[in-house]
Amino acid sequence: MSMGTYLIAPMVFMFLGVQALGLSFEEYMMRISTEQPVPALQLVLVLVQGVSAVLSFIVVPTLFIWRFQESTLSSYFMNRGLSVPVVLITAGLTLSLMVVNSLLIEWNMHVEFPESLAATFDQMEEQGRIMTAYLTDFYSLPYFLLVMLVVAVVPALGEELLFRGLIQKYFQGIWGNPHVAIWATAVFFSAFHMQFYGFVPRMVLGAFFGYLFYFSGNLWYASIAHFINNGFTLVMMYLFQQRVVAYDIEGAESVSIWPTLVFAIIGGFLFVLFKKQLHITDNLRNE
Repeated sequence: MSMGTYLIAPMVFMFLGVQALGLSFEEYMMRISTEQPVPALQLVLVLVQGVSAVLSFIVVPTLFIWRFQESTLSSYFMNRGLSVPVVLITAGLTLSLMVVNSLLIEWNMHVEFPESLAATFDQMEEQGRIMTAYLTDFYSLPYFLLVMLVVAVVPALGEELLFRGLIQKYFQGIWGNPHVAIWATAVFFSAFHMQFYGFVPRMVLGAFFGYLFYFSGNLWYASIAHFINNGFTLVMMYLFQQRVVAYDIEGAESVSIWPTLVFAIIGGFLFVLFKKQLHITDNLRNE
């Protein structure tokens, strides 16, 4: 249901959007590929992505939970036991993984696929790059906040509800092995995005979200990590465009091996602390 909505909704809303602008789809794609960003064209792109994501990742799973599980969203996003120290540890874990994952991102970008697939993957990657560049040309603070809502907040809630809250729990119920369920969901999560030059790092990211959910039993921690992963990049892009920082997170060279190892060690320590802090919190709550 979500996949069908994810494939169909963007086409429907894009058609309506370009019709409202008096353009054809071909004219719209040509303009965002060759011209400087125009606020009206950017707004169509961000609204299409936002509405489609809300329908696919929030509305459909919510209806599924209500119809087939006779449950509520509150049973997935539990406010009880949400710990500020664990939230801070989660933030540190996520930032550490982003550094470590940069090596996988660089490696995956240079993977050579068979010629029969490479042409299709290259075209999909280029189209995605063009749309992302057009979408993230922040001409104002309100537009930046709108993109933050669509690219960081909605996926953090919706994708975690769908993949970790529903699919991972179903897989674990089927196979009885949480690790198999976490990695199978991570593969599905990465494939769902249909960006194969970033498949492996996104799979690792999905597994990370899965383990946060598994060890905490609370979807909020996975959602917070997802938000930080997406939102941090957007904030750095915005600050660079506003010339507040000189570091270009999109165009910067990959991190060398030694800083990566340092952050891997930090991440390992934080993960142990994450599990320990949750255990302490649970004991205190039970007492």
